[in-house]
Amino acid sequence: MALSAADIRRAFDALSRELGMLGERGEIVILGGAALVLLFGARETTRDVDAYFVAPSGSKMRALTAEVARQLGLPEDWLNDAAKGFLVGVTTGTVVYESPSFVARAASTEQLLAMKLAAWRDAIDREDAGLLLRQMSGTSDEVWSAVKPMIPSPLLDKAGYAFQDLWEAVHGTA
Repeated sequence: MALSAADIRRAFDALSRELGMLGERGEIVILGGAALVLLFGARETTRDVDAYFVAPSGSKMRALTAEVARQLGLPEDWLNDAAKGFLVGVTTGTVVYESPSFVARAASTEQLLAMKLAAWRDAIDREDAGLLLRQMSGTSDEVWSAVKPMIPSPLLDKAGYAFQDLWEAVHGTA
């Protein structure tokens, strides 16, 4: 099932209500395609919302997410923390949703780009990475220096080659 920005916000509203009923305050950092949908309207939809769960605990957040899925007819993993294996630390950027009981921030542009370079799976990753690279300023070395520390070490070679190809596609070979 594809999730639009409106679908994601509706699900966040439901999650916020669930958290509020428990007297909890939830916080997540959004990673991947959902961040690009919410921040830039980069595409119409995403398959799911990849996130890092700051609060409450992962098990509690997964239970609340499953309840929201049941209420709204969404896949049980519409919000998940499966992408955390691509994280080296967590950085935060723009708030994309906020209510009294829930806040969702996008990861920083540098971290979003690092994750896209580390994954580098398909045309969507390449398009997303190009959009993110265009948001950043600096030389190739400066941008790579900002992104590199956020890439898991086993994926550095793959990401480095991807970055070189992407830089040339966006900025040329200068």
